[in-house]
Amino acid sequence: MKELFDIENKKAFTKEKIIGLGEASFRKSYYSELQEKLLDLERINTRSRALIATIPDFLLVSTVDGGTDLFGEPNKHRNYIIKGILEDAKIMVELEAAVKNARKSREIISCNFSYHMNASIYYFEARVNISEFDEALIIIRDMTERMQMEIKLREMAEKDSLTKLYNRHCFMEKLNHFEGMNNKDFALLVIDIDGLKLVNDTLGHPYGDTIIIAIANILSTLFLHTGFVSRVGGDEFGVILSGYSQDQIEKMLEQMEEMLDEYNEKIDVLKISVSSGYSILREGIVKTNAMYQEADNNMYQNKLLKESSIRNSLVKTLMKTLEVKDFITEGHADRLEELSLKMAKALKLNMHQVDRMKLLARFHDIGKVGIPDKILMKPSSLTEEEWIIMKTHSNIGKRIAEASSELKDISALIFHHHERFDGSGYPLGLKATDIPIECRILSIVDTFDAMTNDRPYRKAVPIEAATQEIINCSETQFDSALVNLFISLIERK
Repeated sequence: MKELFDIENKKAFTKEKIIGLGEASFRKSYYSELQEKLLDLERINTRSRALIATIPDFLLVSTVDGGTDLFGEPNKHRNYIIKGILEDAKIMVELEAAVKNARKSREIISCNFSYHMNASIYYFEARVNISEFDEALIIIRDMTERMQMEIKLREMAEKDSLTKLYNRHCFMEKLNHFEGMNNKDFALLVIDIDGLKLVNDTLGHPYGDTIIIAIANILSTLFLHTGFVSRVGGDEFGVILSGYSQDQIEKMLEQMEEMLDEYNEKIDVLKISVSSGYSILREGIVKTNAMYQEADNNMYQNKLLKESSIRNSLVKTLMKTLEVKDFITEGHADRLEELSLKMAKALKLNMHQVDRMKLLARFHDIGKVGIPDKILMKPSSLTEEEWIIMKTHSNIGKRIAEASSELKDISALIFHHHERFDGSGYPLGLKATDIPIECRILSIVDTFDAMTNDRPYRKAVPIEAATQEIINCSETQFDSALVNLFISLIERK
């Protein structure tokens, strides 16, 4: 009986009770430790997700069977990018090749690729490493900002900032590359803008820059796909060509002139002209220094043949521009010439002085072509800064006159036509008879005409008031002897 009882009880205990005792024992010994481990794992998992979300890189996992999945969740915008990358067959081939190399070498493998989206180019670097489970972990880093900066820095080092053509340093490096080489139909062209200094001195450097850019655009259109185009100086460009005959080069230069003519038809202010020269090696060893010298000499010869006509043409264009900018009133120059000649004849000036007086009356303000319209046309008084700019017109006018065979004799008169009798004028503050007599005459008649005709900022004053003002300024602004003569001529008239 006892044995039977023990067996039955033992069976019941073995089947159910022992499990219960094991769970209780396990809970008692390990449950709290297990809970702590689970919490630690959850913390690690949360931190990992936060870290993945924070880093700017894309994380991919490539399994042994070739499947590639995104690890983590990027933001919405970046999600579009990574989705496009994963759908780009060419990029995926590059990544698969990097994964294959990493599995083979068991080292970190890097590769670079670009992705086009919404008219923008994104640059990336991918780094592949193999885990202990033979999974390929791929980190894709966005290198766009860095690449754009590198491109910008490279461009700054190699390109001219104004025209975006290659600069002189790159041109010389390219030219030196051909030094000593055996070549055929190798040519070097030099193109120089005519009269750019005069343009800069008169109309200002911003206008000169527009001319430089226009020439650069023409040369880019003509030579960019056939040669190497550079801006090698302020007004000079260089072109390296290979594989073109002399006839072909001359046709290119003719085409350049045609493009210049088309451009000039579209502008009203100043026509552009260039001089060009070239050196060509039909066959043999390239000697770059000799070729550059020959091309440069040919360019200067071309410039000398037309320099006089170019400069006079520029001055005539500036004269027409001055006529357009005659903001005072119609007939201003004619009235000045009439009054000035009356005084010149009354003073019995010689014929040469009378001729200079005529030119001065008409062209003394030619330098105003280089003054911004907002200053010339300003209806109120000029500020101190604007007045400083306005006073530069006498110097600008002098430069224009010096460039013209017609106006060269009056360049000094144009320069001094704002001097005052007491020395308070500009640009040099000359006094009394140190001021040329032509300038002293012009000072009186110009002031009189300005007062008795409408200006943008005031109405004309009566003749009596104007003559009285001139009398009041005698010995300060004007020569008193000339004032007396002028008043007598006005009263007689």
